[in-house]
Amino acid sequence: TNYFLLYTVILIISSKIHFSTTGLQMRQLTLIYTLIIFLTGYVSAQQKSVVNKYNSKGSIWMGAVAGPSLLIEKAPDSLVPQIQDYFNSLRSGWHYGFETEYFFNKYIGLGVKYNRFSSKQDADSIVVKFFSTILYIDLSNEINVHTLSPMVYGRLPLLNDRLSITGGIGPAWLLYRNIGKAVGDTAMFKGSSPGLSTSLFIGYEVFPNLNIGLQTSYIHAFLKEFTSDNGTTEEVIKLEEENYQNISRLDFSFGVFYTLRWKK
Repeated sequence: TNYFLLYTVILIISSKIHFSTTGLQMRQLTLIYTLIIFLTGYVSAQQKSVVNKYNSKGSIWMGAVAGPSLLIEKAPDSLVPQIQDYFNSLRSGWHYGFETEYFFNKYIGLGVKYNRFSSKQDADSIVVKFFSTILYIDLSNEINVHTLSPMVYGRLPLLNDRLSITGGIGPAWLLYRNIGKAVGDTAMFKGSSPGLSTSLFIGYEVFPNLNIGLQTSYIHAFLKEFTSDNGTTEEVIKLEEENYQNISRLDFSFGVFYTLRWKK
């Protein structure tokens, strides 16, 4: 029937929106960001020695971040305008996360971060002309992406360590879930992918050992295959390279961090 065909098309489209980024661009991004981090640490280490008010040899930073997010990929222009607008509205969402960082000195450290991105949209009675038939359909999608990343950090302390700029880069592992509803039926698309996580945090110490600040993060990843689950059967769908699903995104966060320092 037309309804079943439209339902199938919509759910497949939701899992196959394409955004191309070449491997060369990816390597350039990784190289540039790595150079920024290590140059930050190198320049900081070459500065004049300033008495550290905490007189510490190492520190642990523990914090939480939250804020809006934006998926990089847009819906293709080949979709009808109503469906295109619906899928583009799913690009924006919210995230929250937790981070732990250990700095060997004031400039270089290692850590791990976790975050969760969520986006949800509902649309009632979208009017779609399908061949010679005009259809009124209800759509609903809920997307969740979990990301875990080990990180390398470079930190630039300023204003006697009250202000700091911290950059991080590391591999990431993403778990993707998209629950879609159309014409009364429900299906889940799920998959996982390796990726790259980068971040830049600007923080200010408002109280001893308590920092607040703003963070921008970019997570780069593509799904090469996913599992479609309609509640009764599961099907693994492998995508051609030109149809890899781009799940890269930008995160804009407000963060709060508490610092534990060891005295010499």
